[in-house]
Amino acid sequence: MSHLSQGKHSYHFVLASADFQDAAVSTKVFPNPVEVSLSLDKGLSGITVDIVVSSVAILECDRCLATLHRHISGEYRIFYSQAKSMQVEDWQDEIRWLGRNDFEIDLTDDVRDTLLLAVPMKNVCEPACMNQAKLLSSHPEQSDSVPESEWQKALHQLKQKFNENLR
Repeated sequence: MSHLSQGKHSYHFVLASADFQDAAVSTKVFPNPVEVSLSLDKGLSGITVDIVVSSVAILECDRCLATLHRHISGEYRIFYSQAKSMQVEDWQDEIRWLGRNDFEIDLTDDVRDTLLLAVPMKNVCEPACMNQAKLLSSHPEQSDSVPESEWQKALHQLKQKFNENLR
């Protein structure tokens, strides 16, 4: 990175999920472009890299399995240092060591990890899914008219068994 001049440098990329060459970043979940913004700040002691990723992910509702389109974004900061003697207690983010003759830094894994960590753990179609569940529970006579699928029947049977065991 010796050819990079001191100061701030900004880069913007638009990537497809296939560019990551990783099964975890599938075209099923990420069919939309992934926007990546990199901000590099080169100083005397090292390079600070700020990564910002964003995309629209296709997910499933954890309750009703409906398809959800969620805008996700994540940020990550890495510090590359050439001096092994620097104070590392003050840094909350990751520090990596950079050789004086290193020509490039590969940020592919860091961008991929930032994208995957931005995907929410719980996905619920708000408020439609919750309202539908409230309506069905408040009007049990109406819920009988809607045909249940196999998984709903199995879930209902498990719920009955669980309630019987609690008595």
